[in-house]
Amino acid sequence: MLLRSNRRVDLVSGIALAWCLLAVTTAPAGPGDVVPEQPAPAASLALSLEQLACMNWGDLEQLYRQAGPGPIPTGYLRGRTIYCPDARFSSSQSKISKALWHGKHFCPEATLVNQWCLGIRAVRARICLGESWLDGQPSILMDYRGMSHVIWKDVRDEIREIAPGLYLGIMYRCKTGQPRMKMFFALELESCDP
Repeated sequence: MLLRSNRRVDLVSGIALAWCLLAVTTAPAGPGDVVPEQPAPAASLALSLEQLACMNWGDLEQLYRQAGPGPIPTGYLRGRTIYCPDARFSSSQSKISKALWHGKHFCPEATLVNQWCLGIRAVRARICLGESWLDGQPSILMDYRGMSHVIWKDVRDEIREIAPGLYLGIMYRCKTGQPRMKMFFALELESCDP
């Protein structure tokens, strides 16, 4: 029994390390970088996790800015990370994170826990409504600071509902007190239909 428990701890540690490496190596555009203007995606367009993952960061940011926070979700939301397509190793990071991270479980007590491969749930966060670090407008905040003591101890996510049951999010790291955007991600409420 102890051997099995140690394997699970090793697996969780390995997953956490891989995720950390993915988040640290992402190099999004900085404040001085020029991002070409792109037309806004049509608001009436039915979006999915896969479609969001194929959009450029300019379109994602515009879509995020146009959305409101929506209701704080409850239950399991399937997830997808969206790395900067121009960043080094972006394609590899996307493939690895898709295999490792599957989404988030939103709990009624205003917390969440991330869903990893093999059904492992780890890395908790507090949830509340608050100001976006992107534009100062209302967002649903997911703060890992003070809840996650190893890898995500300096991470805060925020999401907005861009379509019913579909949320677009931004992950920030605050290593030196100044938040830095690391990536977009998308969450989709799992349907209860058979």
